[in-house]
Amino acid sequence: MTLTAAERETRLSMMGDDHGTWDVFTDDPMWIDRLDRITAAIRTQGEGKWYKLRADQVVVRIGISEAKKAAGRKSAENLHRR
Repeated sequence: MTLTAAERETRLSMMGDDHGTWDVFTDDPMWIDRLDRITAAIRTQGEGKWYKLRADQVVVRIGISEAKKAAGRKSAENLHRR
């Protein structure tokens, strides 16, 4: 059975007692291709694959609020006016 794009998922999880490793499951072909270039899958489940990544291979970014974006745009406009 082939999954639709809306049914595919990618999950990252980290256990509280091991902050050095991420467990990743994905059945999305784009992510499978990208992860296969980084490391080998540790197991296959249906159409998906499980991977282990070192914590330094994953970057989690905090979003920028609309207020900070607006302030950045205003600052850039002021620089261009000089």
